[in-house]
Amino acid sequence: MNRKTLSIVLVCVFLTAVTMGSGPGIRLINPDPTDPHAVFTIWGLPKIYVWGLLWYVVQLGAILIAYFKLWKDDA
Repeated sequence: MNRKTLSIVLVCVFLTAVTMGSGPGIRLINPDPTDPHAVFTIWGLPKIYVWGLLWYVVQLGAILIAYFKLWKDDA
């Protein structure tokens, strides 16, 4: 994959992670508080917290890939 294509893919992944982590993506994971069968925790943590952490890991991965693959001094 060339640098330009990788740059575009990483930008798309990063923007998706930003949107899904703290934006409308929360509505996908947030349980209905009136539902008696709703599950509010995953691994002992609130679902929303785990959801946010997942997307922060995706952002970190995109940053690390960009750091090691794209942000090089060609001189």
